[in-house]
Amino acid sequence: MSGNIQKDGSITAAGKGQVCIPTSSKNQQFRKLKNLPANTICFDCPNTRPTWASTTYGIFLCLDCSAEHRRMGVHITFVRSVDLDEWTQRQIDAMRIGGNGNAKKFFRKHGCTAQAGEKKYTSKAAVAYRAELTKMVEAEAAKRGDVVG
Repeated sequence: MSGNIQKDGSITAAGKGQVCIPTSSKNQQFRKLKNLPANTICFDCPNTRPTWASTTYGIFLCLDCSAEHRRMGVHITFVRSVDLDEWTQRQIDAMRIGGNGNAKKFFRKHGCTAQAGEKKYTSKAAVAYRAELTKMVEAEAAKRGDVVG
C-alpha cells in the first residue's frame, strides 16, 4: 500500500512500521493521562489544558510550545497532537511512564533549570531523561510481547 496505510487497513506511525492503536483506545488512555494534575499545565509554560505532546520526553505541551519543539527538529523532540494524530502504544506508554510530573522531577534532580528552548532539550539532563524513558518504554513493550524488528 502507499503511505502509512497497510494492506490490512492498519495505520503505521512515523514511517517506523509501528501500528497505530485504534482512536477509541488512544482517546480513552489520553483522557486518564490529561486529568493527572501535572499534565493539566504545559511542561514549558503556564498555559493550561495542553493538547500537544513530545513523545520523545513524554510531556504535554500547549500549541505555542509545540511550535517551538517543532522548530528544534525531530532529532531533538518529536511532537504529536493528542487529539488529531494517530498514536502507537509505545508513544502513549512514553506519555504514561513520563508525564510532566516525572519529567519535571528528573530535570530538577539533574540540575536543569532552563525554562524551555533548545538549550534545555539538548542538555545532559535531557539526553539522560530521553535515554531512560526510551529504556522504560521498550521494557513495557517487551512485557506485552511487542517487538519491533
